[in-house]
Amino acid sequence: MSASFGEHTRTAASFVVDFLCKNFYLHEGFVQNALLVGVLISLCASLLGVTLVLKRFSLIGDGLSHVAFGAMAIAGVLHFTHDMYFILPATILCAILMLRAGQNTAIMGDAAVAILSVASLAIGYLLVNLFSSSTNLTGDVCTTLFGSTSILTLKPFDVYLSIGLSLFVIAIFVLFYNKIFACTFDEDFARATGTPVTIYNFFIAAVIAVIIVLAMKLVGALLISALIIFPALSAMRVFRSFLAVTICAAVLSVLCSLSGMLISIVAGTPVGSTIVCCDLAAFILFTICGLVQRRFRVNLPAAATACLAVVLLASGCSCSKSEPAKPAATTTETDGRKIDLDLTQESATMAWTHAYYMDQNPDDYAGLRVRIAGRFGYVKNPENNQDIAACIVTDSTACCQMHFEFVPGASAIPSEGTKIVLTGDLTSVTRGATKVCHLENASFTLAQ
Repeated sequence: MSASFGEHTRTAASFVVDFLCKNFYLHEGFVQNALLVGVLISLCASLLGVTLVLKRFSLIGDGLSHVAFGAMAIAGVLHFTHDMYFILPATILCAILMLRAGQNTAIMGDAAVAILSVASLAIGYLLVNLFSSSTNLTGDVCTTLFGSTSILTLKPFDVYLSIGLSLFVIAIFVLFYNKIFACTFDEDFARATGTPVTIYNFFIAAVIAVIIVLAMKLVGALLISALIIFPALSAMRVFRSFLAVTICAAVLSVLCSLSGMLISIVAGTPVGSTIVCCDLAAFILFTICGLVQRRFRVNLPAAATACLAVVLLASGCSCSKSEPAKPAATTTETDGRKIDLDLTQESATMAWTHAYYMDQNPDDYAGLRVRIAGRFGYVKNPENNQDIAACIVTDSTACCQMHFEFVPGASAIPSEGTKIVLTGDLTSVTRGATKVCHLENASFTLAQ
């Protein structure tokens, strides 16, 4: 019987793994990196989010996200290879300045935060417009502000740094939990017991700044405060103790981030806004549970958490059925030729992500026969300023775009902006100092 039980267990586990890989692309390395980093970042945000809400520092969290955008703009203008080395210290310094300014009676705390945050946002956008050398300025700004698919396009350095800093934040919270608790609820009592409250407040602000910088890759600068505040507020609808609220907020944040990323992957929606919408759904659910709990005097915390998990899982599973699974090397053309990578069978999010990696590392995909959906257009050859036909692919927010060059051949040339499906053998050509993707033996059809 034990052998039979073990066999059934392995079969069930294999079924679950196959289901996840087939419907949520978990066999892709960049999806695994995104989920790992997303879970760690959301966990960090929820742990400090409870303190931020109770200390009424929510506005500081929102202001720091604007500061981080300004720092990122400056780092981009200065062409830093690893912009995190500049963004992190700058955001931490501004976090301390915001807290310090909030204690200044000459300028009220909320006014000081508003001045610094709005000024940073305006200066950052101005610098990007004046000095950026990017060919897709709108896309860069949109990705920074709203996240788009940036969590799926993390570089190895960003992955390692995010994991390291996330583990550091979690360790700090665990080690200094009692001090953070004391400073959160009663600063006067903490001072009386010899706790340096001012130093700990600055310390909390600095850690929040680290979380803000990390979360920019996940949900974007404008949506970061929701990632920090929503789980804490949701947990407070049902739970009362600090520890229970913190644990519930952490579980909620991880569940919402996972669900949001998985839904985005299969449904083609922007990652950041999808995660925030999951957080909003959790807040509404827990608010209802809290009202029922107070009205009928019943204990609903466990039921609320279970209900949330079921709702989010059902959303992800139903969404996974709305998009066909990636056929990879099974798709064939009418002449029997195999298509190695068919992006038309993927969601907008996954198609864009694959196109991004092909554009960044064309040599890794050289020789593959691919099929891509996009819009017909022309790009300029920087060497002779001539127009080159291209299939232009955009992300789920229609902010970022990239192109795949091809020679139309004898086919009728469509008008610019026409939706096409392009098939060809991927190779790369050098334009100036940059390698770009080019499809040989290409053919296209008008999209339905």
